[in-house]
Amino acid sequence: MGEIFFSEHEFYQELKAAGFSIDRVPYDTQLLSASRFYDYDMLIIEPDILDKQFFSTIKFLRSLSEKLPMLVVSKKNDLDLKVQSFQVGVDDFVAIPFAMQELLARCKALLRRANKVVADRIVKAGPLQINLETREVSVNNNMVRLTAKEYAILEMLILRRGVLISKTTILNYLYADSDDEPDMKIIDVFVCKLRKKLQNAGAGDLISTMWGQGYIFHNTHSASSKEEA
Repeated sequence: MGEIFFSEHEFYQELKAAGFSIDRVPYDTQLLSASRFYDYDMLIIEPDILDKQFFSTIKFLRSLSEKLPMLVVSKKNDLDLKVQSFQVGVDDFVAIPFAMQELLARCKALLRRANKVVADRIVKAGPLQINLETREVSVNNNMVRLTAKEYAILEMLILRRGVLISKTTILNYLYADSDDEPDMKIIDVFVCKLRKKLQNAGAGDLISTMWGQGYIFHNTHSASSKEEA
């Protein structure tokens, strides 16, 4: 299925169960604007209110990408707000309450329309290959065993290759569904182990650490790192 940038709502678990890969964050127009840096297949947005700031943000995102599907989920079932949403670039609008089957059908239809649903979910970077469906990782056709956290970090980085991902973003991604509040240094530990496994398998150093900021995944071996993770 597709990868979705998703504002906070309890039904995201059902989308995950249906096979979607999801980045889930509380709705905020600044976070929504930041989503333009990532290669998402679709945006599902649940704004607190459909106000001028929301419409401006949608219009801005649409100006950056004509093809990215955007679906709004709202408790406001108002015709004028729906029409205005469509006018600024929203592709679909679902009013709460709704049947989960309807939301799934709408998501799949939008993804088909955007030609973003592909049968082969293989991502490659040099000798490194990731199967996003089976979560199998290989280097030069040899399987690499990763923990769930290591795989999650690798998937997050490779799907946003060339983009700086902060440690805070990774921490929130790994522990979004947990009540635990781990120390930020745990991310350094995970990345260090991930990097060593990939290097030992022959992938080279594809992950650069930017001191005090986060990590960047490269298609080719990075010459150096500004901070050892």
